[in-house]
Amino acid sequence: MTCTTCNEARSAPESYRLFADYCLYCAARRIQYIQRRLPLSPEDKRNRCRKALADAMALGLPELEIRRMAKLAAWQVAPPEAIQQPASSNVQRKHGR
Repeated sequence: MTCTTCNEARSAPESYRLFADYCLYCAARRIQYIQRRLPLSPEDKRNRCRKALADAMALGLPELEIRRMAKLAAWQVAPPEAIQQPASSNVQRKHGR
């Protein structure tokens, strides 16, 4: 299931200020937001990032993955779910033969 917060942030993740607690992508984006957008001293940024990471880890999210994702240049949002065709669709399906 895709994170609804990531879906809402998808159009402008660099300025979206909400983050879901149990979402790996939101945890990484929260750290990116602190590092890139908040006008804080380097020490304050470091302390806020450590707190955000500790909070995410307390919820069971993996530290190394959050750190890896937060370092990426692209703002982190969960990938959209694959669009599935409903069973009652009128679209003809191809059968391999």
